[in-house]
Order: sequence, then structure tokens, then C-alpha cells
Amino acid sequence: MDHVPCFYGTANAHMTRTRTLLTVLTVIPLSLSVVAQYQPVVFDPGSNLLGNGQPLPAEKQWSITGPVSAGIGLVEARVYEDVAMKRLAAKGRWARTEFDNDPSFKINLDQKLRGNDKYTVELGFYSPIGRQASDTLAARLSAYLFAYVDQSVEISSNRTHLTKPVAQVMDELNIIVRSGTDNYRSRLNMPFAGFSQLVEDKLVKLNDTRLSNAKYMFKKKEEDDKRSQRIDMAKHEISGVKAMLKAELHSYLDREMLILKYRTVIADQATEHTPNTIALNIGYGGIYNSGTTDDLSYGQAPFVGVSFPLGRRAFSSRFWSNSSISLGAFLENTEDDDGRMLTGPLIDRPIYLGYGYRVFRMVRLNAGGTLVQKDLPQLDGSTTSSLQVRPFLGVSIEINLWLGIGK
Repeated sequence: MDHVPCFYGTANAHMTRTRTLLTVLTVIPLSLSVVAQYQPVVFDPGSNLLGNGQPLPAEKQWSITGPVSAGIGLVEARVYEDVAMKRLAAKGRWARTEFDNDPSFKINLDQKLRGNDKYTVELGFYSPIGRQASDTLAARLSAYLFAYVDQSVEISSNRTHLTKPVAQVMDELNIIVRSGTDNYRSRLNMPFAGFSQLVEDKLVKLNDTRLSNAKYMFKKKEEDDKRSQRIDMAKHEISGVKAMLKAELHSYLDREMLILKYRTVIADQATEHTPNTIALNIGYGGIYNSGTTDDLSYGQAPFVGVSFPLGRRAFSSRFWSNSSISLGAFLENTEDDDGRMLTGPLIDRPIYLGYGYRVFRMVRLNAGGTLVQKDLPQLDGSTTSSLQVRPFLGVSIEINLWLGIGK
């Protein structure tokens, strides 16, 4: 009787693998979403406290939440490393959307704070300004800009020139706008980028405009003299610069501006305690004696040492957080290629200093130099010792020690 091939076992195995794959693909996004969560810290405007005065989260993503009135359209958070608020460590903002009536705000902060430290937190609450207030702000800034331009231009008998270099004039014009809008924010999160190249080109031209060409631009009347024609030409060039400044200023202020209504500063806010660690390395390695791959001679022995990390995982790349400098000693002496014992100074064992890289959770590869001591007998019966540095390679298991040490 012929036997019919049975595919049930193969099909079941295939279905099992498929379900396993689907399960893994489902779990991975869920685990990533957990990792990406922000630890919330609640701001209480009544007591002016963050997290009820508890330490801020350290070495993790965190967020600031709190109540907000309906008239507030934007909340901005800035975290500084110092009380003088000169060194910015983190910043974020929350903006109310057109259809958002939420009575609370939430600002996600991706920049992680260092543990065992203190920071200054600044919160600013902004409300939208209307068209009339925007026009008033534009008129006031325009008056400052125009007055600055008038003071920066000199008119001689045959040309105009600036009293300062063009680059300096551009910088100071930008400073006028930025200082004048320091208490304002754009809903689009677009700070003033500075006046454009078109303004700079007009300033370059104004810095060397020959007024002798005025007779070609302005028709001469009998009662007009050459001087009045040149003054008219100078005013024309200056007006062109002012018109460009006004147009670019209005373009910036039309971006749904908000004005600061309330500001609070929380100084000396402590962060969570994070332990410093020193890793104990226990491993096995080989010390090079001589030769090449064909006739390689090396000694081998277990070793023990400590590792000092070159970076913390929260702030460094994977390479630096997995890297360390290791210092230790071999537990046994080895032999040279001539059979003589290789020891070491101080502790009578070879001492090593090397670079280590963690390839798995507790497994580290090590490479560096070993300080060995070799005793040589002399004809008179005495011995002389020589110190040599020889390369070594090894693999070790890493165990973190000394948890809880502060700054």
C-alpha cells in the first residue's frame, strides 16, 4: 500500500515559527514604547515646587506637567546647570493647539540630567497677542531700527558711508530685534534668524553710494542746487534700507506671537542619587613572548583587575559607554620562550594596563601592555633583573562593585 506523505508536522512547525515571529514583532514595539516613556514631574504653582520638592529624575527622559489657564497658549521650560542661568542643560515647550482646551500642560524633556547634581528650572507662561498689539510692537521696533540706521550713516559732499563695518551694523540690528522680543515667543517655534542677505547688500551699497549720480536720478529744478539733489539721493538710499528692515520685521512678527505673562524660577533643584561604579574583572589572558603566527610563543594565566568606564550610558555613545581602562595583575607567573620565569615588580606578579570593551552584558575583551620582570643569573652567582613591557590579550567577566559612592 502506498504511503501518502504527511505534511501536518511541517505545517504545524511553520505555524509555530510564524506565531513566534509575530509575538516577537508585537513585543518589540511595546518594549520600545515603555523605554520611550517620560517620567513625569508635577509643577505646583501654589507652592512653586516641582515634584513636591523631591529630586528630579536623573539619567532618563522626563517631563514637566502642571495646570494651565485657558488664556495661556504656550509654556516653555529651560533647565540650567547654574543659578546664574548661563549654561543651558535642557529645554522644551508645550503649545496649545487651535482645538485644545486641556487644563494642563506637559513638556517632554529629552535631555537627561546628571545625578547627584543641582539645576535651576525656569518656567515661562505665554499668552497670544492680538493684531493691534503686534502692530504696536512692530512700530516700536521699527522706530528703534530707523533711529539706529540714521545714527550709523554719514553724508559727505560726494558719498554716503557707514560709521561702523557692515558686519557690526548687521549684528547690532539683529540685537535690537532680539532684545525687543525677548519676552515674546513664536507659536511656530521659529526664533528671529536675523536680517537677510538683502539687507546686508543694501547696507554695503549705502556704505559707498556716490552722490554725484544724483543728477541722473532726480530732475534738477531751477531752485534746486547740487547739494539738495545729493541729499535727496542719500535719503532715497537710506529709505530703501529702512523699507527692507520693516518688511522683514513684519514677516517675523506675523508668526502668531505670544507674550510672557508669568515666569517662575526654581533654583538649586537636586537630582536623584546615581551610584558610581567600579567594575571587577576576572579573566584569562595571554602574554606575548616572541615569534609570529607560525612560531608564536606566549605565556598564559588568569588575571584580576578593576575597570574605570570612559563614559556613562545615559550621556555617551555605545562605543564610549562600553569602553574602559583596566588595571590589574596576573594571578600566576608565566614562562618566557627560554623557559625562564616571568614575574613582576612590587607584587611578584605581572601587572597589566589595558583597554577593555564590553561585547556582551558581562563579557569584556581586553588588550594592552603587561609589565614583567625577568631574572637573569650572572657568572658570579648573582642575578640581575630587567623590566619589560609586553602585549597581552584576554577575555574577562565584569562585575560592578562599590555601588552607592557619591560625587
